[in-house]
Amino acid sequence: VGQLRATREATLRNKDCCLRSSTKHIGLYLLRFCKNLTNYKEQLRYVSKDGKCRVNLGHIDERGRFLSDIFTSFVDLQYRWFLFVFMMCYITTWFLFAGLYYVNASIRGDLGQEQPLGTTRKQYVGQNHCYLGIDGFISALLFSVETQRTIGYGSRTVSPTCHEGVLLVMMQCIVGSMIDALMVGCMFVKISRPKKRAETLLFSRTCVIANRDDQLCLMFRLGDLRESHMVDAKVRAKLIKSRQTAEGEFLPLEQTEIDLGYETGSDRLFLVEPQVIQHNIGASSPLWDLGPVQLRRQQFEIIVILEGIVEATGMMCQAKTSYIETEIEWGARFEPCMTLEKGSFRVDLRRFHTTYKVPLPNCSASQAHQLMVLAGCKVQSHTTCGEWDAWAEGTAVEDKDKSPSNIREGEQRTAAHSHERNSFLHSSKAYFIR
Repeated sequence: VGQLRATREATLRNKDCCLRSSTKHIGLYLLRFCKNLTNYKEQLRYVSKDGKCRVNLGHIDERGRFLSDIFTSFVDLQYRWFLFVFMMCYITTWFLFAGLYYVNASIRGDLGQEQPLGTTRKQYVGQNHCYLGIDGFISALLFSVETQRTIGYGSRTVSPTCHEGVLLVMMQCIVGSMIDALMVGCMFVKISRPKKRAETLLFSRTCVIANRDDQLCLMFRLGDLRESHMVDAKVRAKLIKSRQTAEGEFLPLEQTEIDLGYETGSDRLFLVEPQVIQHNIGASSPLWDLGPVQLRRQQFEIIVILEGIVEATGMMCQAKTSYIETEIEWGARFEPCMTLEKGSFRVDLRRFHTTYKVPLPNCSASQAHQLMVLAGCKVQSHTTCGEWDAWAEGTAVEDKDKSPSNIREGEQRTAAHSHERNSFLHSSKAYFIR
């Protein structure tokens, strides 16, 4: 009995260990699955980092519209389908005209006949025969290929007295020339497309927000790996964000233009070395009310589009990338990557994506503007916040006009303004300087 009881307890312990182990593995699996699902949601983009638009069109009823622009549809095909259609165009015409030659030779009675001994080729062709050397479908197929590709007939030829055979040869030559022109044109356009040129254009992995000339700016970096530069390069950016209107209409992907210097011409680039593109966050900017906390809470995407003409081919090239809210660094700048060595400029691309931290208040541009307005002064730099201590202690600017007639009139106004300013600064000093 004691042995049975010990065996039973050991079995129960083993079952308990197996159950705990299985539960642990299931929990780890569910945790990994939820983590992957969370990462997938975080990485959901309108435009991927390599510039591919993640928009799929479904339920297209009028697919015949693609045939009206067959050249563009053919060029847009993937290479495997492009080569498949390329081969099928030639193979189809070869078999089609081979069948016509075979039927014509069968009607004429040329199949299975051989040239009699003692007769010349010219005499045999002139004896009411249409084709020479075609005795089956395979020989008709060879005759079709040799005719369309102008290889040379050899022993296979068509009689001048066979009018329908001459017409078939003429038709095949015309159709073959048209197919050659179409295929060569499509192949040339597909190979010379500047789509691959965009792969040698670099975008920084992240955006940064910092001050430039006393102005809060959103900045990213562009670069070109080739020595043949882009001609008339232009850059533009858009903010993609969902919004609900005052009437209750939901706009899932509203596009807002981000000014990169269109009026001043700063969006036109001479892209020889890596350049930092900036967007001044002003009152008209969609980032005006966004601080570091709001950036993490909001869901939006910044799409950057670089366009230019390829110097080698003269074709327009377009490169795209995107930045989501987690790819924006608050209070950072790009590390310089260009130095002067031996009388020439040298670019170190290892530092292209490198950033470094700089002091920046944790408030939006609109909040900083309100603070400066209520303080009654202009902050020269957000990094030098030492003057806020003096302001927070209640130091007021003395009135320059000391005339007796204006002192009594301005006492109440000055006291009210100083009280309002000092109370606001006391409440916001810690948040602004942090």
